[in-house]
Parts: sequence; C-alpha cells; structure tokens
Amino acid sequence: MPRASFDQLTAFVAVAEHGSFSQAARVIGKDRATLHHQVSDLEIDWDVILFERKGRTPVLTEVGTTLLTQAKHILYQMQSLELSCDSYSQGDVPEITICHDMSVPCDAIADIDLSMRKQYKSTAIHWLHRSRDEALEMLMAKQADFAVVLNSGKAFPTEGMSFINLGYPRFTFYAHLKSPIAQKPVVTLQDLASHHQYIAENFSTSALGNQQVMSPNVSRISNIDVLMRLLKNDGFALLPHHLVQAHDDKGEFVPLNIDFMANEGRAGYVLLKRGNTLSPVHQKLVALVTEWFDKQV
Repeated sequence: MPRASFDQLTAFVAVAEHGSFSQAARVIGKDRATLHHQVSDLEIDWDVILFERKGRTPVLTEVGTTLLTQAKHILYQMQSLELSCDSYSQGDVPEITICHDMSVPCDAIADIDLSMRKQYKSTAIHWLHRSRDEALEMLMAKQADFAVVLNSGKAFPTEGMSFINLGYPRFTFYAHLKSPIAQKPVVTLQDLASHHQYIAENFSTSALGNQQVMSPNVSRISNIDVLMRLLKNDGFALLPHHLVQAHDDKGEFVPLNIDFMANEGRAGYVLLKRGNTLSPVHQKLVALVTEWFDKQV
C-alpha cells in the first residue's frame, strides 16, 4: 500500500511552489492547519524532513527538493488519468485508426489531425498509408475505423461497410514543365502513346482503372514522392489537382492540353466506415474530412 495519499502529495507540492502554508491554502482552497497536518503526516509516513520550518517561511530540504520532482510527476499522471476517464465517460474513445491512400496530401492529414487533437486530447489518432484492398481488410477485421479512398465504381460498398461520398475532385494529365511533351501546345493520343506514363498504384483499383492508361510504356508507382520525382526525368501522369498543388511549391508541373478529352476529369472519393453508429469523436473526424474535400471540388 502507498504510504502517501493524493491529498498529501498535493499539499506538499503546493507549499513548495507557493512558499508558505497560508498562500498554498488559499490557492488550493483548504485551510492552513489542514495543509500543515497533511505535510507533517507525510513526513512521518516517509520518515524524512521535507521542509525546514525556521521562521515563518518553510524551506525545502535537500531531500524535499529531490522528492518534489517525483511528487509533481505522480500528480501529473493522476490528473492525466482523471482527464482521460472524464473524456471517455463523455463519449470519447481511446483511439481512432484512419487508412488513407497516396493521394491524400500530408498537409490535409496534418490539419485534420491538429483539429482533432485540440478537441480530443486523450484520443490517440493513427494515420496508416494503405491500398484500397488493405484498408478494406483492416476495416473488416476491426483494425481500422475509417478509410479515405478513391471510389471503386461499385454501386454499393463492401458488405458490413457504410460510406460517405466525399465528392469528385479534379484530375488531369501532368508533366514536368521542361519535359518534351509539356512543350506541345496541344497533346494528341499519339503523343501520349510515345511517352513514358507513370501510374499511381492505388488508382488502378479505383473507378479510373485501365481508363487512365494511354501509353504502352507504363510504370506503376506506390509512393507519391517517388512518382513526382520521376516525373522530373520524363513522362506524364494522371493526378488530382490537390495532390500536385501539395507537392509543387515551385510550379514545376503543368497540366497537358489534351485534344481528345476534357482537360479536367473527375474521380470520386469515399470515406468508408464500419457500421452507422458514430461517437462524437468519430463524428468530428467525419466532419473534418468532409470539409477538406468540399474545398477541393
């Protein structure tokens, strides 16, 4: 059994921080005599002298100074524990896991994460980069709560899942501004077929599928940073505007003027989730993700 109570530790720390029993009593809302007894009892229980009481001002002893840091740490941990308990009793959840594909920008994740943590400090938020199939497997296995992915083109979600349509952000073909294909005022199907095409791997399992393939010379890339770097060498890629903007601070990539199709296509994103019942924490996450995608449409 611990020999020190929470009240005793609180009294010890308060007196040490405020320099007197009277001031500490006013701050924590107790009378001076109570604090004096609690500190004295703590010294007896621990068999140490925490304060020298010469004059009107208690002065920490060397032992008291050493134990003060540990006492503060214990109080901090206890307060943190109680805050977590309060949060959970009010509907918070211990953790949320969100799967996302490579086309969700880091800045978007960072902004959503920051907003979540400001309101739900006790909830651990996990962001996992997964393909659509991997994300679905994690949702079915209850290893994830949400997945932000491109629409597969199916009319209904996978059994046991529900979804929110996040809209249809703009897509178009991009190339590096110094690449040969970017120099053409108008790009034909034959032009595309004669250049290297990079395809984001997760787009292959979306509604875009093979429709995006315009060249016999194709490389599939699973990492957006790698894809953007390869585009500096040569070739072209079908990419969402929001992703290019997030990775192109210097304006190095330009949309191609395609003659046989609308320059700006659309592809749908969905937020997949398990079931229909959402806690306040989950509702907040849904609202933030939806709000971000609304700005991209």
